[in-house]
Amino acid sequence: MKKRFIRTAVVLIAALCLGACSGAQTGQEQPEQPEQSPEAATESESSSEYATLHPAYAEVNSPDEEINCWGDSITEGYGGDELTYPDVLAQLTGMPVRNLGVGGEDSRQILARSLSYGNQSEDILVIQMGDNGGWNDLDELIGQYRRMIAEAGTDRYIIVSSTDDPNDFDQIWGYTTEPIGLEDTYYEARFREAFGEHLFEGRKYLIEKGLSINDLEETEEDRERAENGYISLQLRHPEIDNTHLNDAGYKALANGIYEKGAELGYW
Repeated sequence: MKKRFIRTAVVLIAALCLGACSGAQTGQEQPEQPEQSPEAATESESSSEYATLHPAYAEVNSPDEEINCWGDSITEGYGGDELTYPDVLAQLTGMPVRNLGVGGEDSRQILARSLSYGNQSEDILVIQMGDNGGWNDLDELIGQYRRMIAEAGTDRYIIVSSTDDPNDFDQIWGYTTEPIGLEDTYYEARFREAFGEHLFEGRKYLIEKGLSINDLEETEEDRERAENGYISLQLRHPEIDNTHLNDAGYKALANGIYEKGAELGYW
């Protein structure tokens, strides 16, 4: 994500020779970086030293059925006061859930880790990536999602679309002042076209159900934000940014993913 945390994370990743994030940040020129294949990135990113900093790197695949949650700091649970959506999802499903989120990683790095993880044919994938770049257009990002799913060898997966508010000038997805409410953003529409019933629209779900899941009373500010397409600040850490959630937000996100998986017959 964008603010001080992500700048720090990107510096750390660069210092550990993981390669700079690449992507089309709206309104900003991106310096050209040497092209790095996911396979090449895997060699540096699988180091034991890095695994000590990010538990996801220490996770070992098993032949048993598991839910593998792939992503960046949203999956890792930044801002959640030690509560993560994979933790809540484990409680809701009663299944083993692996939190494979690493804060600050772009979509290419997440793809590389998934490819190195091995066969996931017995597993269920939950994937949310792209908020940190690693793609030049949505066709490329969608292709990365599809490659991750194909190489995992499973047809059971859930794609989680961005939980960013569409009014964040710095966000990589673009910026709009239009009061879109629960209408599609351009990327939500493209993801639905690409992934159909496998898409879970995180932003919309949190607007519609996030407060009630947490027994939080809707305020006038919440109603105004919902009309504009923004998630309630009761589900966020607004002092951080327009991306990360608090513990209530992650709890709601897990409930939405659980509902989507139940709809698809995964648990």
